[in-house]
Amino acid sequence: MTNIFDLPAVWRARMMPASFNGARFHCESNARESGRRIVEHQFPKNDLPYAEDMGRAAREFTIRGYCIVFPFEMGDGLRTLDYTVVRDALIAQLEAEGPGTLQLPTQSSQQVVCPRYRVTEEERFGGYCTIDMTFQEYGLDPSLAAPSVATATAVADTAQAVESQVQQSLAPPGTPYTGPNLGPLQPGQ
Repeated sequence: MTNIFDLPAVWRARMMPASFNGARFHCESNARESGRRIVEHQFPKNDLPYAEDMGRAAREFTIRGYCIVFPFEMGDGLRTLDYTVVRDALIAQLEAEGPGTLQLPTQSSQQVVCPRYRVTEEERFGGYCTIDMTFQEYGLDPSLAAPSVATATAVADTAQAVESQVQQSLAPPGTPYTGPNLGPLQPGQ
């Protein structure tokens, strides 16, 4: 009979090194927070509220990472004799403008921004620092998203209909309605 403790942990084989924009760090813990954006409506003289779902809430990641002295150089940009090199490379990426790629050990990579971080170094733990980081999902800038053809057509059609109504309401009484760039309407049209 096979002992469950003798089987390889599948999830360990899928683990990725933790990094932000290529700056690697050791990941002590990470948490991901999200949910649904719910607006609760309450009405006068009604005991039952109505909860309106406004979509998924932006994801937020809280990470405790660390950099530590390694007894020899591994050449991987993480395990080195001088932990401050690794720390400073990570700080440079955390302070860089714009979004970056966050890779956590057990999650797929995400485009995020870092609104805040904190580096803690204690004398009694020489050669070691912890870095508490908060990241927010970057998402998509709505002004950069291309409108769909259906949306553009619907907007153009609506604008044309409104323009026609305005022109007709401003025309002197008895003036035949010509419509937008169609010429005069013929009887029976």
